[in-house]
Amino acid sequence: MHNFIKFGAAAAVISLLFGCGNGVNIDTVDKSYSSDTITANVKIPQLKGLASKDLEESVNEEFMTVTSELLDKFSESAKQTGEQSLFDMETTAHFNKNGLLSMVTDYEYFARKAHKNRFRIEKNIDTENCRELALSDMFDGDSYIDALNKMLIDSVSANPEKYADIWAKPKISQNQGFYIDGENLVIFYPPYELSYYERGFVEIPIPLEEVLTYLKPEYRKIFAE
Repeated sequence: MHNFIKFGAAAAVISLLFGCGNGVNIDTVDKSYSSDTITANVKIPQLKGLASKDLEESVNEEFMTVTSELLDKFSESAKQTGEQSLFDMETTAHFNKNGLLSMVTDYEYFARKAHKNRFRIEKNIDTENCRELALSDMFDGDSYIDALNKMLIDSVSANPEKYADIWAKPKISQNQGFYIDGENLVIFYPPYELSYYERGFVEIPIPLEEVLTYLKPEYRKIFAE
């Protein structure tokens, strides 16, 4: 059991979202703590206001469980090393309107300075119909895969300095990580999949205007507004 300095719902609300129910809020539960050698900045996102309470509870439980497991692992390692150790997490709601929530929670922690651990949870939620979305859920048919693969390669080729350290061609996978920032569909790859681990996540933005024709009508409408 950690001796937490702070515990409880944070007063600040990250963002207000519109759609399912009377509006979806993202609150945080603050479990930050510190010692002579440990700093843990831990603010766990919790959704509030989804019409589907089952979905809301499922998402919130995932954030709580994953964060607790990572924090336990970090804390145990930090105790063993006795070195200056840091656990940090940050949640960003990249898109939060027109019935769609696209958010990312990034974790970075290390108990040995030579090696940082990175982990990410992304949530893309249709707040109008209260369901989580995979990338394939937003597109009509399978033609989008070849189209996106070409867009990814074109983006990398057009930005040689930014992607000079990539050792493989990016392509869409079955469980592709992504988020939407309002202007772009951002495809991302975890550390060491396309580049060296210390680089972190490789993110490749594709302008939404280039993918609109491939989207299902209900999602095309969201970004056309």
